[in-house]
Amino acid sequence: MDLEDHFKLITKHKLSYLIFDKWQGDEGLVHCFTTKRGGVSTGCLSSLNLGFNRGDNRDFVIQNYQRVCDVLQVDLKSLVLSRQVHETNVVKVEANDAGNEILHSSKWESADGMYTREPNITLVTHYADCVPLLFYAPGHSIIGMTHAGWRGTAGEIVKALIDKWVNLEHIPKDAIQVVIGPSIGMCCFEVGEEVAHEFTTRFGEQSFIHYDHLTDKYHIDLWQCNKYILMACGIKEENIFTSGICTSCHEDLFFSHRKSNGKRGTHGAFMALRSLGDEL
Repeated sequence: MDLEDHFKLITKHKLSYLIFDKWQGDEGLVHCFTTKRGGVSTGCLSSLNLGFNRGDNRDFVIQNYQRVCDVLQVDLKSLVLSRQVHETNVVKVEANDAGNEILHSSKWESADGMYTREPNITLVTHYADCVPLLFYAPGHSIIGMTHAGWRGTAGEIVKALIDKWVNLEHIPKDAIQVVIGPSIGMCCFEVGEEVAHEFTTRFGEQSFIHYDHLTDKYHIDLWQCNKYILMACGIKEENIFTSGICTSCHEDLFFSHRKSNGKRGTHGAFMALRSLGDEL
């Protein structure tokens, strides 16, 4: 597997995860994209399943979260999960939201995007082909993440988060950095006319929408589509980084809903602000 510049695959205590090099050196931030390796789940969920909705033993899933927390040096009680429903709702997370959807029931009906200015709160979103996007504005004490499947991408969930940062949190656009993590690539994301119509109607003819005359199907590049939206929002191209890893092509390392016909576990993207001098 070839990684794009600035990305690195790390294995620690048998747990494999991906990090963005440029952020790894920032003492005020912790982050990662998990893989399927390093957990205790079995069968098609083997082994680092982080989804409570996959039919797994709940104790196994909690153990898997604890293993990630141990590697990242964050507290399990600091995690904030949400109900992802492929929409574009973005919520602001406060300190009293710690443990949401893992230690107690969710306070939000849905949230495919989250952000926080609170230190020692760990945001977590889930994936198995959908696009994970992590947001950070160095020097402004703010982080965020969005879960963008094709519906969230077409619905411009990234714009929803950027709008909140700019209009409510007063973050300058040129300070915002975005990392696009492992997800299904254009090579494997083949769709019919109905899904393609959602993109052509909103974006017109774009290079990230390709029609294959031989198969009468469309291929859509969700990475480039999200990048297109981000740049339209005013995010600098040099501040957008894509891992270039297709989860469907690398089923040995990542869960892929499409490749496995739904028989799979779930990854997580983790992100937290760390108070300098303190441990989470």
